[in-house]
Amino acid sequence: MRIAHLDTGREWRGGQGQVLLLMRELARRAHEQLLLAPQGPLLERATAAGLRVARWDSRGELDLPAMARAARLLRAFAPDVAHLHSAHAHALGTLAARSAGARAIVVSRRVDFRVRTNPVSALKYALPVDRYFCISRGVMQAMLDSGVPAGRLALVPSGIDFDAVRAEAAQPVDDLRERLGLPADAEIVGTVASLAPHKNHALLLESVPAVLAARPRAHFVWLGEGECRPALEKRRAELGLEDRVHMPGFDPRARASMTQFDLFVLSSYLEGLCTSLLDAQALGVPIVATAVGGVPEVVSDGRTGALVAALEPAPLAARIVEALAGPETRAEWVAAARVHVQGFGVSHTADRSLEEYERVLAEKPA
Repeated sequence: MRIAHLDTGREWRGGQGQVLLLMRELARRAHEQLLLAPQGPLLERATAAGLRVARWDSRGELDLPAMARAARLLRAFAPDVAHLHSAHAHALGTLAARSAGARAIVVSRRVDFRVRTNPVSALKYALPVDRYFCISRGVMQAMLDSGVPAGRLALVPSGIDFDAVRAEAAQPVDDLRERLGLPADAEIVGTVASLAPHKNHALLLESVPAVLAARPRAHFVWLGEGECRPALEKRRAELGLEDRVHMPGFDPRARASMTQFDLFVLSSYLEGLCTSLLDAQALGVPIVATAVGGVPEVVSDGRTGALVAALEPAPLAARIVEALAGPETRAEWVAAARVHVQGFGVSHTADRSLEEYERVLAEKPA
């Protein structure tokens, strides 16, 4: 099968990681592929992996010259399937793929909120997309609630490469306590997430004083970078928590650092699935997370971790304190999570993607 992948992200986040993982797995199965993406980490890593790539820059969802460039590149490649992996690629890629004669068009949907009601979204969702790949049941429900017909939706969960995760985690890395100047007996409550609004570090920050009142050895370590840093640093200073909430930025060795966490906490208010949770489960790190979007499909409350239903500081702090105070409970979560996460391998993501590609193609006239 010939598959073209389009992504407009210039940063390295979960979505870009999923594109690369899927392409590498499909390449192992001898499918011919092309990636159209802007200059950035995804293009660089795909090139290093020996995948066929073409630089493709766009300035927004209505960049018609970018659409025309994509159409030319796709026409030369002649894909059976065009797989559009980002919001901006949705409109541009659909128009380009139809113009280029792609037989099938699928779009990955990674966010768990309803389709917006602005004119651009109305245009995008009126375009002839054959299938929307929803990365979780939470995302699928949001699409159904938005009026997208069930027949145009498919559940294709995100996945991780277990071998790569464990190999990366096994690489030598600086001791977090030494790197950040933490006490040797510090309890590390860690988060790996971009400092983006929906990741809701602000909620976690407000919970810190209550956690410290019960667990005075706790230190919070946030690995990630993003637009919310200035506001978070300002609020951290107002709370007098500069010595307890550490923000070292993006960590290219995040998985190795994650193995030093006593607890992984995710405080998002929107979340499609969150592959960092899958990483944590694969690496044996216990989890406390907010019960939003696809998170409950990864973390089962009381069995593979703890879920917090209310987006309020007090209940989040209470579950963090409870987890830190219960090493036996954390060990039970970890054991159950190691089994559960086996259902989220990239091989399963590739299997489901191929099943849906083939199903859509079978629906087309010969």
